[in-house]
Amino acid sequence: MLLILLSVLALWTHHNTRNGPTSDGRTEIVFWGNPMLTDQITPVLKAFEKKHPEYKVIYSVPVTKDLTGDAQRLLCAIAGGVPPDVVYFDRFAIGEWASKGAFENLSPWIEQQKGDDPLRIELDDFYAFSLSEASYARPGSEESEQLYGLPTSVDFRMLYLNCDLLRQQGYQDDNGQIVPPRNWTELRNYAKTLSRYQNPQNPGEGLRRIGFAPNIGNSWLYLYAWQAGGEFLDPTRTRVTMDSPEVTRALKFMTDVYDDLGGFKQVEAYRSSFQYQGAMDPFLTGQVAMKIDGNWSLDLIAAHQSDMDFMLVAPPMPQDQLDMGKQPLTWSGGYAYVMPTSSRQKEGAFKLIQFLNSDKSLRFMEQEFKDIQESAGKLYLPRGSAKRRLFEQIIQEEVYDNPDMPRTFKQAYRAIETIAPNTYIRPVTPVGQLLWNKHIEGYEHAVQHNPERVAQPARAQLEREFPKLTGEEQKNKLGELEARIAMQDVQQEVQTRLDAVLQPPRGEKVDWTPYLIAYGLICLIPFLAIYLRFRQQKQHNSYRPGEVGWAMFFASPWFIAMILFIAGPILFSIIISFTHYDVIGEAHYAGLENYRSLPDDPLFSKSLGNTLYMLLRVPLSMALGLGIAMLLKNSFRGVGSFRTIFYLPAIMPVVASSFLWLWFLNPQNGIVNQSLDWCFDTRPFSWIEQHLIGSEVVAPHWFQETSWAKPAMIIMHLWTAGGAMIIWLAGLQAIPNHLYEAARIDGAGPWKQFRHITLPMLTPYILFNLIMGTIGTLQIFSEAFIMTQGGPENATLFYAYYLFKQSFQYFRMGYASAMAWVLFVIVLLLTLLKLWSSKKWVHYQSQ
Repeated sequence: MLLILLSVLALWTHHNTRNGPTSDGRTEIVFWGNPMLTDQITPVLKAFEKKHPEYKVIYSVPVTKDLTGDAQRLLCAIAGGVPPDVVYFDRFAIGEWASKGAFENLSPWIEQQKGDDPLRIELDDFYAFSLSEASYARPGSEESEQLYGLPTSVDFRMLYLNCDLLRQQGYQDDNGQIVPPRNWTELRNYAKTLSRYQNPQNPGEGLRRIGFAPNIGNSWLYLYAWQAGGEFLDPTRTRVTMDSPEVTRALKFMTDVYDDLGGFKQVEAYRSSFQYQGAMDPFLTGQVAMKIDGNWSLDLIAAHQSDMDFMLVAPPMPQDQLDMGKQPLTWSGGYAYVMPTSSRQKEGAFKLIQFLNSDKSLRFMEQEFKDIQESAGKLYLPRGSAKRRLFEQIIQEEVYDNPDMPRTFKQAYRAIETIAPNTYIRPVTPVGQLLWNKHIEGYEHAVQHNPERVAQPARAQLEREFPKLTGEEQKNKLGELEARIAMQDVQQEVQTRLDAVLQPPRGEKVDWTPYLIAYGLICLIPFLAIYLRFRQQKQHNSYRPGEVGWAMFFASPWFIAMILFIAGPILFSIIISFTHYDVIGEAHYAGLENYRSLPDDPLFSKSLGNTLYMLLRVPLSMALGLGIAMLLKNSFRGVGSFRTIFYLPAIMPVVASSFLWLWFLNPQNGIVNQSLDWCFDTRPFSWIEQHLIGSEVVAPHWFQETSWAKPAMIIMHLWTAGGAMIIWLAGLQAIPNHLYEAARIDGAGPWKQFRHITLPMLTPYILFNLIMGTIGTLQIFSEAFIMTQGGPENATLFYAYYLFKQSFQYFRMGYASAMAWVLFVIVLLLTLLKLWSSKKWVHYQSQ
């Protein structure tokens, strides 16, 4: 009966999520938007419904950490057959999703527009680069690019200058006009001269102000590589060129600037103290004199310090590129409206996209934004619209023709308009997310002079191939080699994945019907066994058939949950681990390829090693928890309050505790490092440094340092040791007091009592905590996801987090399933090992 009810409920839910007519006869259009635009776009959606009374727009916003690299909700919606009809989507990711057939090709829809349609979309009105980023054609083919998203926003990276700080340093002409850096050489010199240190006599003690750092703001290696004439893919987009001379030259420049400031770790330690929101932004407070950032920084200045004396200029380029006649450039990102291929209301969805991109709608939303800003007492600035013609009109009306607009903002928009025609975009490729992640990984290896991955191989190659170089030439050549090796180290995986997309495996398509039939038969076996057993023992049973029926009815929720949500997914993951499957497309058999490729994946072994290292926290946490329990096992006044205090961290939300510990372990002004610095300045530590260590002891940079990132997470975990205190207390209170009394009579002291009575009697609890602690540690995920995203240099790339990235960032469900089963085998073996060994050291009171 319950199964029938659930089936009816499922059919009803299925029917009501198919965008059918509503109770008033209208057809639903599901639109996933941006939470930042909700207030402005809601009236536009009402106007659309008024114009098209046959439609009803269901508006919602995705709740996700990263709309680009973590599109789990959209992926699940498409896979589950209930996709939205229109999605506000990051243009950077459109190419990758389009290559999988997830998005509708909008080119035919645009071509079919009527000439007299007042909402007709004219592509000539848009920035060409925004259309290119929203288009896709198979790499290496002669196909023409097709449009898969209609651009809606743009941004431009510019060099922001704090004019007051530049004047103080003397960077002005005879007329008092600021002289910005014009090339890389001048930018590097400005970075050094504008920086300030905690101790000018010893710059290694920390920064007090950053003149310029290559990646403070939003520039990335992409910008510098383009400035040097480089690209990350060849013109056919079939070969990865991350290790080209131009790209490695750009990476070396970034590394040199960081080295001038005392090294990447010192810059990151200072950067970790920044508050990027509101009036405490480091550019507003003078902690950063120059930065390359997007035009969202203009909104920040307008909102909190509109009278600031600042300037926007094009990012400086290499002088040799300028001498060749190359114009200053920038790069842009932004969003677009896309339509999933499986949308059920494509005609209505396209009408909605037309309506949202009409001049009237865009102007209305911009006016709404203006009213919001001015009602809050903030200066209004036009937002970057991908519709170039309209954007330029609004700039003219609201900025240039506005007598109340400060001159600094007028200069900023003129600089943006000047550079806009020479705007680049990130490569449109089926492996865009992987290319982005790997470019960051290579950049981090280089700027931190990673010993194993970069510094040592480069030094060996230098001594082997350039033994005669000395001095500055040797230093420059070493920097070039480090940059090249860093990019070579990461580009191979990108090339391999790109090749797999261009030449997909030819395995047989998976037919799910036999598996579903077999699974259904397997699920019937237990019920058949129960039925036969009941029939055989019917005469000997004291209960009637009706009672058996009711028993099965009340147990059916467990049976259904086991079949649908536990056993089913487990068996599905087993099958998927032997296939190539990206959720959106069809699964194809791959044999043992996923398992065979695991040992060849350097990040697989890296993540496994990181996770095994974290097992150190298990005995430490157990020892600390037991210590707390022993202190609080006796009854005294206020013991309940103390137990509560120690237990609270264990039930604190992981997000809150993660951010709390990020503040505790902040290298610049965290309470831990401030306490350590105070201790290291005392006379006893000074004597130890001078006579025993021979060098100065400094506080760690914690999450900015590869050698300290994992210990920092272990320390953080020890904070929750009070969670196991409850179990230890139960074990301690279960130990008979007469054992301690007999031991005291025999002359045993506290240590012998602990060793020969407490520990042996607690061994069942030790076994339980050891097994559960090991299982929990091998699945560590949240801390890395929230705090470090696997960094620095993959030092906190734990197994479960890497599995998550493979599945939900790169859509490699087969590979991720193989990883999951390897993890299961590891957990099973470790658990069985502990259970087998427990026969020799675990003691139970009944024995």
